[in-house]
Amino acid sequence: MTLSELTLQHSRDLSALDAERRRELDRVDADRQEALHAVAAARPPLTAFDTASSEAAATRDTAFAQARTVFDAALTDARSARSSDVAASQKKYLGADEAADAAKTAARRKAEADYQSRLDEIGRTLALDKQFAAREAAFEARQKAIAAADAAWLDALQENRAQQHDDVQAALDKERRLDEQAANKRDAALKAADVVYQQAIKIARTRLAAALAAIPDAARVQEQFDARRGEVERDFQQREEQLFDAFRAALKQVAPSA
Repeated sequence: MTLSELTLQHSRDLSALDAERRRELDRVDADRQEALHAVAAARPPLTAFDTASSEAAATRDTAFAQARTVFDAALTDARSARSSDVAASQKKYLGADEAADAAKTAARRKAEADYQSRLDEIGRTLALDKQFAAREAAFEARQKAIAAADAAWLDALQENRAQQHDDVQAALDKERRLDEQAANKRDAALKAADVVYQQAIKIARTRLAAALAAIPDAARVQEQFDARRGEVERDFQQREEQLFDAFRAALKQVAPSA
């Protein structure tokens, strides 16, 4: 067995032992409750404890449900805001593209109109021997104007795409921030509700312990089961130490320097 396999097996053994310990302690506590309920004088404080525990749990569960409902609503609002922002970005992006297309078309038409106007001017004002060079220069000017219009159009499209990407990313970042804020509020509400619950249970247990201590038969039951619980704890502590001893021994076989 390798070191990693040995460590994994040790972790599994400890987890299994802890699960067994918790089951045994739960059994002791269940038996304790049954024995205490058999004591007539102990039933009223036990009933009061059960009632207080149920009410505290109900209050906690209601607070939990409310916190989760608020959280779900916040997530829905965040998704809706993101969808709205993305839709607005898309509309703006399409509008900017249409404006770029229109600007390119207008620039191309102007270049063509200027070219035709120059050709007419050349035909009216220049001698034939000078018209060829002038027409060539006019054509080159037309081509440059068209190239400039196309380049400006392409730059505008790229800028539009970059802006759309930034807008969409901003919408996603906003949704993430809203989600995180909602999760933090939910967690804080859950933690606060659990603290209130634990405090209520602690108070109820203190009252129950005081009431049972004043009842001789119940006090004897408590002593008996406290002793039984102690035996269980000591037994599992010993078994855990044995697991660690076996693990250390196995480690020396796998890695003598360990």
